[in-house]
Amino acid sequence: MTKVLKYASLLSALALGAASVAHAELADVKRRGELRVVMSGEYPPFSQPATSGGLEGFDVDVANEIGKRLGVKTTVIKADFSSIIAGIQSGQFDLGVASQSKTPEREKAIDFLSRPYYYDGFQLFVPKSSTATSLGTLGGKPVAVALGTVFEKFLRDRKYSNVVTYSGEQEIFQALGTGRAAGMITTRTVGSVAAKNGQPIKSAGAVLQQDNPYITLGKNQPQLKAAVERALNAMRVDGTLTRISEKWLGADVTKPGR
Repeated sequence: MTKVLKYASLLSALALGAASVAHAELADVKRRGELRVVMSGEYPPFSQPATSGGLEGFDVDVANEIGKRLGVKTTVIKADFSSIIAGIQSGQFDLGVASQSKTPEREKAIDFLSRPYYYDGFQLFVPKSSTATSLGTLGGKPVAVALGTVFEKFLRDRKYSNVVTYSGEQEIFQALGTGRAAGMITTRTVGSVAAKNGQPIKSAGAVLQQDNPYITLGKNQPQLKAAVERALNAMRVDGTLTRISEKWLGADVTKPGR
């Protein structure tokens, strides 16, 4: 059974450019008998609170399956998304299965597997009652994003004047519902599943850009990285990754070209 822990925020001194420390290698993970995997727990349907306690979702099932194929138990650790990179960098976590996109800044701090584990795209979502069809038609009203995400970077790079940040999508849905935000940027999958599950939102305009998330780990862990690559590739080949995707997302997002 997966154990879920809540991770306390790291010291702010652990910045993206800080030097990394020694990380657990594959032999250490096997000796410990535990794979420590971090995710936000605030990104439904990838990671979200389960009614029975702990977390559930696409990322949780992927993490569990990787641990199973490595022959160890999986401990899922919940952390604020903006603290995940520093936690991986400091050796607090063995893996990030947290829907993280690859950016040049992140590549300086942590390592990425060779291929994305699913494929998606940025999408603007607005309340069902909104007449907005694009960022430009929002009239500079607040657009909500999760703190430390590529969605936040997307808006700030484009000098959008009214960006509001929250810890995760669940808080953002509340902000939209109460009028504290006029729109949000997340992935088309997250927004579409939320709308299907009853959130009063709709997509506005075309996909803004591709977003292909990766599983991440600390620098200089070649054996662990190779073992996780093998496990994930086997999950692709035998259909496990597709089945997890269809279970949580209602579609197979694990192949490029969607």
